[in-house]
Amino acid sequence: MAALGSQGGGSSVSDNGFGIALEDAVLTLTRYSDADISDHLAGEDEETARRFGWWPNSSTPETVKRALEEWAEHWRTNGPTRTFATREKESGRLVGGCRLRLRSDGVALVSYWTSASERGKGYATRSLQLVCEYARSIGVTELEAEIADDNLGSRSVAERVGFANVEVFTEAGPSMCRYRKTFRLDRG
Repeated sequence: MAALGSQGGGSSVSDNGFGIALEDAVLTLTRYSDADISDHLAGEDEETARRFGWWPNSSTPETVKRALEEWAEHWRTNGPTRTFATREKESGRLVGGCRLRLRSDGVALVSYWTSASERGKGYATRSLQLVCEYARSIGVTELEAEIADDNLGSRSVAERVGFANVEVFTEAGPSMCRYRKTFRLDRG
């Protein structure tokens, strides 16, 4: 395994049969597979649907399968999106996910989620930290996260990982906070 070389302490990246895998002492982030469809569905609730903007609709096995296929295609073609399944390292159990949307200017938009039954266990913070380390390793210079103003849990996750709230805005919906994390350039 090649170390990512970050402040995350013991984080690493490897290829474990899912493709790229990022890990720390508790979590492993991998690509999704079709075997994750039912667990992904089970992890969604009204809160998830509301935060990601599809409420009152909900996901179905077909819509999840299409999303997984799209995410896999982005990995295969080096497309602009990198979506990771967040797994408990010891058991391999799916506990959430995260996504980077890469732009050509070195900035990426990051989002993260935790399965409904797994919230409050620190998985989102660990997952976001790993994705930040990965983003930096592939040349991303700045990350942004757009989080609903009333989503105090997610805002707290971003702040714990070093994001700063730089703007509050409203488009066609609830008040949102734009969080930003800029990576220092290594000299040497």
